Amino acid sequence: MRTRVAVLATILLAATACSSSSDDPLSSATTTTAAQEHPGTTGDDPGSGGGDDEGTGSGGGDDGCVDPPVWALKAQQPSDECETPPTTEEPQPQPEPQPEPELGTGDVQITLRWTSSADLDLHVFEPDGSQIFFGDPGPTATGGRLDVDSNVGCEQEASVENVYWPEGDMPLGGYRIEVRGYEVDGCGSGEYTVSATVKGRLVVDETDTVAQDEHDEYTFVAT
Repeated sequence: MRTRVAVLATILLAATACSSSSDDPLSSATTTTAAQEHPGTTGDDPGSGGGDDEGTGSGGGDDGCVDPPVWALKAQQPSDECETPPTTEEPQPQPEPQPEPELGTGDVQITLRWTSSADLDLHVFEPDGSQIFFGDPGPTATGGRLDVDSNVGCEQEASVENVYWPEGDMPLGGYRIEVRGYEVDGCGSGEYTVSATVKGRLVVDETDTVAQDEHDEYTFVAT
């Protein structure tokens, strides 16, 4: 009898233990359920960062104020291939002399020629001392005159000047020629050639160089 009572007591204790252990899963399930419901509860809170609020965050949703993608910004920047290469100034070509105009000829003819845009001047003194040049081109009392004046202000023209006496008007005696560098600096070379003829005979034929504010002299005699 005592043995039966002991067995029954053992069975009751085992049943009680099973009943207690069966309550733990329910408690755990309740706790798990509560834990699962927690994110959902906070997602419904408009002040939290979850839920539908993600669409209004930086860079999300269809907000018109969102930053453009990086590739769009890069597309607007000029590539290295589009950069304008540095330019170098090329030296300006020197203007070519204009065609030589028709020059007056006669018993005496003095001609000055050069190739640059420098302003050289021809001065001729006839036997009586009268001077013929750009400031007093003539004709003089004996008929001498300057008919061509070039490169005023270093403007490239024919680069030639000419003084002559028509046939039958040539005064006899000594003549003096001056080649003056009126404006040379910054206008080109002062190299020149000057020639003089008397009734077709060459009496002066010189090539030289004159600097600014300098002059060269040549003389001859007409007989």
